[in-house]
Amino acid sequence: MAQIKIYGSAKKMEKREIKEASLFFCDNLLGKRLSKHVLVKVRLRKNFYKSTKCFGMATWTDIDAKNHNHREFEVEIESDLGPVYLLRTLAHELVHVKQYARKELIDMCSGNYQMWNKVMYNENIVGYKNLPWEKEAIEREKELYKLWVEYKSK
Repeated sequence: MAQIKIYGSAKKMEKREIKEASLFFCDNLLGKRLSKHVLVKVRLRKNFYKSTKCFGMATWTDIDAKNHNHREFEVEIESDLGPVYLLRTLAHELVHVKQYARKELIDMCSGNYQMWNKVMYNENIVGYKNLPWEKEAIEREKELYKLWVEYKSK
């Protein structure tokens, strides 16, 4: 089970439910073996969208630039989102955590270049909506949210 820490507060959700959903999403995305080695700090930020023009963002925070064996991450989310959008954004960003943890997505730390499954991409050329890791995150966020709703209704 991943280690999840929640900072800040959401207007319309309790920290307890955000943490529970985070654990559920991580277990589904990473599997039990990898999940237990991952630390995710979820930061709920007021006016995050206003300052960044995005509802959520995931980054690795540990230093392993050589091997890209990242296990510590920070997920930032706009705190004023309603419960459905907050959880979908959380799921979306945790898909990116999975991508970094499994080395599917590697941040090249130079310009706008990132490597996806050993293929180099430049967001300025390809466009955000055409990036394969974003396509996966958009698709998986829907699946994960649906699984979460089913799990909670039992």
